[in-house]
Amino acid sequence: MTEDLADTLRELGPGYREVADRLLAARETPGRIRRLCASHRPCWLAAASLVAVAGFAALFTLAPSGGGASSGSFGREYRLALVADEASIGEIIRTQNADGSWNNDFLTKRNAAALKSCTVADARIAYKKAMRNLRLRGVL
Repeated sequence: MTEDLADTLRELGPGYREVADRLLAARETPGRIRRLCASHRPCWLAAASLVAVAGFAALFTLAPSGGGASSGSFGREYRLALVADEASIGEIIRTQNADGSWNNDFLTKRNAAALKSCTVADARIAYKKAMRNLRLRGVL
């Protein structure tokens, strides 16, 4: 205990000194903590192994199985702009909100970029709505 803390405890009174003494007595020593961690090491290793197996299982379960924009539902809206074929552009236009946005700013910018090069009238309208939305909200 430092001198400053001892002085403060003397000023506060005996009740505070008792609390500080109990806290110091209850403090665990580093050796005890090391022994505690060493005795639980097999449990930690087993838990880490289970987390790793679950992560790999999720990775392979959720991975796209091929077939373009229609395969799988995980992240499908994010793959539509990458594929940018006729079906994907149609789905991008269909899922656009009335205000010209999609689920978030990233998706709105990405879909607008995919629609920019399209010559179809519906795609041009959807592009203009998206750009207006981004400008009005100050994203661009």
